[in-house]
Amino acid sequence: MATTIGPESQPERLVAHLRTSIAVADALTDLHRLQIFYVDLNLMNILYRLESGGPVIRIVDLESAYEVARHTAGVFYNPPTTSGFSAPEVQKQAPDARSDVYSLGAVLYTLVTGYGWTWQAKLGERIAADTDIDADLRTILQTASSPDPEHRYRSMENLRAALGAYLEAIWPGRSW
Repeated sequence: MATTIGPESQPERLVAHLRTSIAVADALTDLHRLQIFYVDLNLMNILYRLESGGPVIRIVDLESAYEVARHTAGVFYNPPTTSGFSAPEVQKQAPDARSDVYSLGAVLYTLVTGYGWTWQAKLGERIAADTDIDADLRTILQTASSPDPEHRYRSMENLRAALGAYLEAIWPGRSW
């Protein structure tokens, strides 16, 4: 997916980026049902293609994934992570769904604005200062990428619902 974006925003691709993010949320929801948390989701780990008018997603490279059954049984867990995309708490505590919510927020923000933000500031600060993004979408992104996991969406389903509602508001009458 990293090859599909540049350093600058492409506002004309907003709907496609939202649809893709919803498809990624669905894939992560499936992982979460297995008690596996991805931890290091970024654009390099998402394979994307368009099929029958919709995105098909494959999430690859589970090197950093946290599997509850394995890692709570005493297996040491110190994942490699990608700065700006991994939730800040994953180096200090066991991840949960909110860690992946943070990562998907960073991915969506990068899709919407381009990767140039990664050179400029921390994710939360950048989103808060970004007045080029619609206020409703900015609120979703700020909630998803809060540095405090207690202030994020509690599950990928909650983030997906917020993205779906936003998409319906800006592009009504479609089935998500």
